Amino acid sequence: MQMTIFGATGKTGLLLCEKAREHGHDVTAYVRDPAKLGSLADGIQVLRGALDETDALARAVDGSDVVVSALGTFDRKPNTILSDAMQRIIGAMEEQGVARLVAITSLGCGASRDQVNSRLMRLAIRTLAKEIWADKDRQEEAICASELDYLIVRPGGLTDKPARGSWTVLREGEAYKGRQMIARADVADYILTKIARGDLGREAVALF
Repeated sequence: MQMTIFGATGKTGLLLCEKAREHGHDVTAYVRDPAKLGSLADGIQVLRGALDETDALARAVDGSDVVVSALGTFDRKPNTILSDAMQRIIGAMEEQGVARLVAITSLGCGASRDQVNSRLMRLAIRTLAKEIWADKDRQEEAICASELDYLIVRPGGLTDKPARGSWTVLREGEAYKGRQMIARADVADYILTKIARGDLGREAVALF
């Protein structure tokens, strides 16, 4: 399967590239700085470009069976970094006839706001991370407004622990009282499992 990954040099993006390659997928990583891929760059196709380069984005997704976005930002000022990038990625996919998209956002985005069971996290979303979550919400809205077959993955607190090999999937309207943490490796495994099964279902899930 041909897969294009955005945000490939982040911690979760690197794991997605590595695990997708191990599963036999042909991976294209669209990055600003290929050096951040390290030795991983030797086993995948690397395209260098920015998120506002529409022609380069179109080349990146051309021929792909599925696009995965692991984009993130730490900018706490009002911004539209993620939502603007997603709009352009969706436009590139539509132009190239690519129909499947998986996007990683965060627990607390969209309808999952009420599913957050940590008071500290709820406080952070309302205060310190307010603008980050606001743009992730806009990112999700852009995806939902498209005609793509999509899966929005909203992981809880991310850790760098080894994969557990299992996860809890929470759909909108469902509640969970346990600890809402998950290893990045398990997020990558869940996404690759869903991609392999085919239909993404045009849904958003919380994952931990």
